[in-house]
Amino acid sequence: MNDQIQLLRWMLEDVRMETLAGVNHLTKEQLFQAPLEGESSIGSYLMHFAECDISWLEILSGIEQPADLKKRSYFDKWFDVPDPEPPKEALEVREYLETMTETRKNFLDHISKMDDSELEKEVIMKRNSGDRKFKKKWIIYHIIEHEAHHRGQMFMLIRKAGWNKNKNLK
Repeated sequence: MNDQIQLLRWMLEDVRMETLAGVNHLTKEQLFQAPLEGESSIGSYLMHFAECDISWLEILSGIEQPADLKKRSYFDKWFDVPDPEPPKEALEVREYLETMTETRKNFLDHISKMDDSELEKEVIMKRNSGDRKFKKKWIIYHIIEHEAHHRGQMFMLIRKAGWNKNKNLK
C-alpha cells in the first residue's frame, strides 16, 4: 500500500475541486478581465495552476511535457512574468477547465506510479542562478499549498469585484 501517495493524491484532487467550485459561476468575460485594476485575471491564475503542474511534473519525472499543452496553458506567458503575452480575447470556460484537467491528470498519473519510498528522493531543478534540490514529497506538498494560497487570493478578488455567486444569480 502506498498510503502517503494516496493521501497526497487525494489532497491534490481536493484542492482542485475546491478551486473549481469557487469559480464555476464566473463567465468567460469575468475569467478573462482583471477583477480589480492592477490585478491578474482569475483565468490567468487558473492557467498558472496548469503551468505549475507542467513545470513541477517535468522536474519530478525528467520528461518534457507536450508543447501543445504548454501553449494551451500560456506557459510562462500570462501570469507573473516580466513581459506577459495573454490571449487577445476571452477564452471559453471549457478551455481553462480542459487544460487544467489534463495537466492535473498528468501529474496525478505520474505520482500514482510512485512508491511511498520515492517521496524522500531528491530531484534537481536546473536554473540559471544555480541548481536546487527538492525532495519529491516537498514538490507535491508545494503544489497543494501553492494552489490553496492563490485560491484564497482569487476568491478575495472575486468578492471585491462583486462577482460573488449570489450576485451572479440575480
